Amino acid sequence: MKPLLALAAAALVLVPAALPQSKPKPPKSVRLYVFDCGTLTMANPALFGFTKEEVGEKQPFAVPCYLVVHPKGTLMWDVGVIPDAQISGPTTQGVSTVSKTLASQMAEVGYKASDIKYFALSHLHSDHTANSNDFAGSTWLVHQNERDAMFAPPAPGGRGGPQQQATYNKLKDSKTLYLTDVDYDVFGDGTVVIQYAPGHTPGHQVLFLRLKESGPIMIAGDLYHLPQEMFMHRYPSFEFNKDQSAASRTKVEAFVQKTGARLWIEHDLATFTTLKKSPGYYE
Repeated sequence: MKPLLALAAAALVLVPAALPQSKPKPPKSVRLYVFDCGTLTMANPALFGFTKEEVGEKQPFAVPCYLVVHPKGTLMWDVGVIPDAQISGPTTQGVSTVSKTLASQMAEVGYKASDIKYFALSHLHSDHTANSNDFAGSTWLVHQNERDAMFAPPAPGGRGGPQQQATYNKLKDSKTLYLTDVDYDVFGDGTVVIQYAPGHTPGHQVLFLRLKESGPIMIAGDLYHLPQEMFMHRYPSFEFNKDQSAASRTKVEAFVQKTGARLWIEHDLATFTTLKKSPGYYE
């Protein structure tokens, strides 16, 4: 028995104990990770101001999520349509289908929700908020009017935040930074800037990135859903304020033209399929 005990003891010495995973070191310049958070099927083109002859009877939408990693910290932008806790393999709920959890995609590049310094949503709709509660420990960047809409008392027959509070109710107790109508420079160096673009919802916002190698990118939230909205001047029937949306589009389009930024329409599947997905990244 003694030789066997000695051999077992040697094996214990040779096999190191598992070490807790540490998050990656901060990059030298800004990185952008694009996560696949599922798809939606637009079954009623009229809701978006189109006929089925113009865009098809069933239009697929992408549902992306984004992680920005800056030398000074991290920002999570939009967090999917089905909560991770409800995903087991390919999962379909209504018009939404998700194959991979956000948490698993984040873990693949070395991050978890508790590592995220700042959290922001383009807006309050349920296809952008599914995993919000996981980021309640981050500093929430939001406009006061958007937060008010998210936590407004339910209204019979109304749309918007109150119907989806279960996915983001923990944000109510988050450390919160209220943004103003002025653009907000997240890290103070012009590389990650949140711009106010109201209309689709009261405090809708878009995200501008200035990347060292990839150049400027504008992530447009739901300022548009399809490229056709830009040149056909169509708007969803459920805009909070169509006039505000028109003004926001004019402002953003002028900014994109001035800066030469690439405009990423989040739901546009044709654009999304061309993007480099995590674990790859833009920098």
